[in-house]
Amino acid sequence: MTRDHSSRTNPGFRRGRRISDLMTHDYHAFLDSSFAAERAGDAATALEYHRGIPMFQRSGHVVLLRQLADLADEMTPWMWARWAAYQCTRSEDRGSEGAAITHVALDYTLKMFCVDEIEATYLDGGDPVKIAARTAGEHWAFHQICSYELQGLECFLDTTATGRLAESASLARGWVDARIGGYRVESSAPEPLVVRGLAEDRSIQLLDLGGQVHADDAGWLLGRLVPSGTTPALMFDTRPLPVDERTARAASTGDRRGAWITALVEAMSSGRVDPAVVWSEDRELVTDVPSLALVTRATPKGALASTLDQLARGRDEVGRAAYRILRDVAAGSFGGNGDAPYVGAAAVNAHGYAEARGGLVLGEHGARWEHWADRVPDPARGRLLRLAELSRAAA
Repeated sequence: MTRDHSSRTNPGFRRGRRISDLMTHDYHAFLDSSFAAERAGDAATALEYHRGIPMFQRSGHVVLLRQLADLADEMTPWMWARWAAYQCTRSEDRGSEGAAITHVALDYTLKMFCVDEIEATYLDGGDPVKIAARTAGEHWAFHQICSYELQGLECFLDTTATGRLAESASLARGWVDARIGGYRVESSAPEPLVVRGLAEDRSIQLLDLGGQVHADDAGWLLGRLVPSGTTPALMFDTRPLPVDERTARAASTGDRRGAWITALVEAMSSGRVDPAVVWSEDRELVTDVPSLALVTRATPKGALASTLDQLARGRDEVGRAAYRILRDVAAGSFGGNGDAPYVGAAAVNAHGYAEARGGLVLGEHGARWEHWADRVPDPARGRLLRLAELSRAAA
């Protein structure tokens, strides 16, 4: 739709108020310390430094660090690899190769996917840095291009990761050459998650982290399969994108590594794929179930509007939703086996799991926790089994 800007006499980019304007010397020192701790694989220390910067208190990064800190003793090889892939998209060390990769990936993503947003910002006299910041934080294609097409993940592992992260993220080295392709969901919970790989024209069983919840009824997805370090042997490196069949097939055709980019841009330009699918405030690492989907699944329809309003105001509705799911699991009243991804996502939520340990471990709950533990992978599986042990001990 063409916008009417006839009343605007002074189009052009303008510098607005930015978080960088509020950063003091001490805040910069806290941020540097947070980065250093995260690159060493110490989420708890990184979280403490990050929380020391008032403007970051409600950031998505704080949510992610809190979850990783809670799971520090339960990290799986694929979680370490995902964390490394996430961190490489945040590499901003002045003069480093990683920063150069990040900047090139951001510039390319803006030119390929964000032209309309940039044009509207220019005509409205807005600040383009806000678009760039949102793209770096929330754009699926930017994360993919930076991590893989421009070798940001490999660079991060070679030059930036230290300590426990460098030792534990070795699985990620098997991810760097993986290519994005088109897939169609053939089966999912309560059956194993199986997709049809269009490039190989074969069925592939995947580690089930809930990626299928993104697919529509047709089941077409765009994603990158990588080693999981467990069984099943493959998984999506991050949440897959829901697309149409034509886009899924175009991304799987030919030898060109970046074929998916052209296919996705064309699909969004023609209206076959909603441009909104590439944006998400949730960069989930320990599940593929988005936080918002967890809230939607666990909230009665009549209360959903007010719950989402409270979420927007900063209340931890995600943690409350996780607890409600676990409460219903303990009571034997939660959904069917096809809802296993939601149970897994609830179990790895720090608030939901802590509340469950405190009040949902009666003797009769043990068998119910074990039932769901058989249907989700670690670390969710381990947590549900611990709840079962606590329940049996209580009996």
